[in-house]
Amino acid sequence: MSFEETIRQIVREENEKHLKDIALLLEKHGYNEVPRFLTVPEAAKILRIGRTATYELCQQAEVNGFPCFREGNKIRIPYTALMNWIDQQANQLIS
Repeated sequence: MSFEETIRQIVREENEKHLKDIALLLEKHGYNEVPRFLTVPEAAKILRIGRTATYELCQQAEVNGFPCFREGNKIRIPYTALMNWIDQQANQLIS
């Protein structure tokens, strides 16, 4: 093994150790990967409002810009779009 290959192997092993350490830290702090799409009850929990109020936001989505779409009988709310919508609403309150 050449000197360069040895260095690359050491760096690769160190990176793997650091990634494991980061994963453990995130796990200890309660970090969970967020889903790409939320159900209405999950969105209601994030918004800290009731399910009925969240369904109403979905029904009035064309007026209020609430990010949701229907998939058959189901309503799906993109997580990132919901976070952006919340930011927009907060900015409107501040302005």
